[in-house]
Amino acid sequence: MHGPPSALDAPPPRRGRLGRALRGGKFAGRALTFADQGISSASNMLLSVSIASGVSAAVFGEFALIYSIYWLLLGGTRAAVLDPLLIVQHNTLKDAPVHSIAALSATAVGALGIPIGLALLLTPLDVAWAVFFLGLPVLLLQDALRYVGFLADRPGRVVLLDGVWLVVMVGATVLAVTGVISGTAAVLGLWVLGALLANLLGLLLLRVRFARLHLRRRLREIWPVSGPLLGDFALSNGASQLTVFLLPLVASTALLGSFKAAQVANGPLNITVAAATVICLPMVARAVDSPSGRAVALRIGLFASAALAGVAVVYGGALALLPEDAGRALFGQSWGSGLLVAAVSVQMVLFGITHGALLALRGSSNTRAALWVRVIVTPIALVVPLLFTALWGRTGLMAGILVAAAAMSLVSWIAAVRVIRGGSRTDAEQDPEPVPATSGHDPVAGALPAAP
Repeated sequence: MHGPPSALDAPPPRRGRLGRALRGGKFAGRALTFADQGISSASNMLLSVSIASGVSAAVFGEFALIYSIYWLLLGGTRAAVLDPLLIVQHNTLKDAPVHSIAALSATAVGALGIPIGLALLLTPLDVAWAVFFLGLPVLLLQDALRYVGFLADRPGRVVLLDGVWLVVMVGATVLAVTGVISGTAAVLGLWVLGALLANLLGLLLLRVRFARLHLRRRLREIWPVSGPLLGDFALSNGASQLTVFLLPLVASTALLGSFKAAQVANGPLNITVAAATVICLPMVARAVDSPSGRAVALRIGLFASAALAGVAVVYGGALALLPEDAGRALFGQSWGSGLLVAAVSVQMVLFGITHGALLALRGSSNTRAALWVRVIVTPIALVVPLLFTALWGRTGLMAGILVAAAAMSLVSWIAAVRVIRGGSRTDAEQDPEPVPATSGHDPVAGALPAAP
């Protein structure tokens, strides 16, 4: 996995190029990547189950608002810093302490929540809001340390850190289900505690050193990649989370709670989506350096789409067989309808198809093209679900999310084929002052980081 950049220069037979790219790196590292995503997804799902099992659908809808803010901030730090490090570290940030860049940037974003949390303690709002904002630095640092582990090619240690968090959340779930604790604030407090314990262990095991690193200059160096990625995220997740915030205006908080429960039920699919991101981005980035790189990048994207959609189909089919009683046992009053859960499952199938195309675009540094895809589709993703919900309620919501997801899949693959096969210059080449390439070393091969 640490071979020279010329390893792909001698083109093998056509059928073998994708296989060679997929086999790059250690199989054990890739297996640990998926294992960690499973553990992380389980922790997040237990958080939702612990809260939903003891509150009304309306209260769970309020938790959905808190969780949406979390995913906006988490995804923003990933798009601005963490994902770009996966793309450019091996050929741009020479001698840069990328581990400290990841940890410090995420913690700084989280620290913005501290004064908000302190101010919320003085308001009549549920104390859960204050707990969440005060815990933001801990939560975002935990996610950054996951990336640090994969950047350092230590996926086993990341599994250990997330395992600590999972153990705490298992305990929180038991306490919530048995009635020892109740309410959103208590469960969120244990969630933050689990992240704190994982952070203390992670800082020790991963040996992150917060030395002087000229953070602002380092962030400027990756801006040609992170800028479009951040804009892409702001449009995509911004639209989806804005839908969550606006849904109570056209329907009810109870419907929002049911929608959130359907998303949580499909949450384990994020295991494959997040793992595909961290595995495929560096794979595509390496592949495009070869003469046949464009074709390889597209085939990696096609493989990712097929794999993600296939897993979503299988999982959605299994979820459809889940008895209503089991759903109500997990999510209480928030388990609204099996049809709504099925609609979100189909949405995840379409999202898997979309994600493969975007991985091919982003990994080949065509992040601006990926951004334009979002610009085109975001109005549909925002307006259609809300409009349909206002007209037809729950049925309209199901139809709206599927129309938006199908449009995104179609536009994403049209753009990926035209841009990559057409041989357009990458964003780095279009930049007037490209950062010079340095080393071919890729520390994330064989490795994997919140959404939401």
